[in-house]
Amino acid sequence: MAQLANAFSAGFQAAQGYPPAEHEVRLVTAEEGTAAVALLVRAGAAEALQEYYAQLGSVVLPDLGSGIWIDDASSLVSQAEAGNYPKKLAGAVHDTVTVFGTDGGGGMYAVSHISGGIYHLTLGALTNDSYELDGYRCTATSLRGFLDQLRTDLAGAVLAQQASHPRRGRQ
Repeated sequence: MAQLANAFSAGFQAAQGYPPAEHEVRLVTAEEGTAAVALLVRAGAAEALQEYYAQLGSVVLPDLGSGIWIDDASSLVSQAEAGNYPKKLAGAVHDTVTVFGTDGGGGMYAVSHISGGIYHLTLGALTNDSYELDGYRCTATSLRGFLDQLRTDLAGAVLAQQASHPRRGRQ
């Protein structure tokens, strides 16, 4: 995915006509991964995120669709502790979640502690640590599925750039 992010950035201006924002898929060292997992365990984060942060850090893809930002582990915990991310969903769905990222339009991505599925929270009201849902969708049945779809979307965007500038894609 890191190579795809680099290819996406490299072909962005030719395809879109303006320079890209900064794109990054950050790998972490073993030491950083161990520290991130310990932090997430103490914070009560979903197990799937503990596995993710053992190897990966932040993902920043502001020009892919409406954008996606996956927090690094310390930012995730800081946002939750500051009350900016909910820990519970109420209304249409009742669940315990860990928010791990945002989109470019104010929505949040959260992993369910119950099912492991990924919610895209688009409309609602945050009160204390609870989010009263008005709008959401389940984007994947697992964090792995969510990341696979993100990689597929990124690969598709790179292919679309190459198709719009065929000579550039063959160089």
